[in-house]
Amino acid sequence: SHMPTIDLDTPVHDLVAQQPAIVDVMVAMGLDGVTDPKLLNTVGRFMTLRKGAKMKHIAIADLVQQLQAAGFEVQND
Repeated sequence: SHMPTIDLDTPVHDLVAQQPAIVDVMVAMGLDGVTDPKLLNTVGRFMTLRKGAKMKHIAIADLVQQLQAAGFEVQND
């Protein structure tokens, strides 16, 4: 079975469009702006998981671990 791949440098807006399940992981990590459609359509177009994690002081390693636990494969970590 092929796991969906997440790239930490893809805009969040695109990630959510491709992989709606990622929203739950992001919210669990405290990246809850992703639940706001207005934010997703504005900030989400240039905000990436890497930038978001940095802003919220979340270690990339932790983010990657959570994504992997949710069944995602992570690129560019």
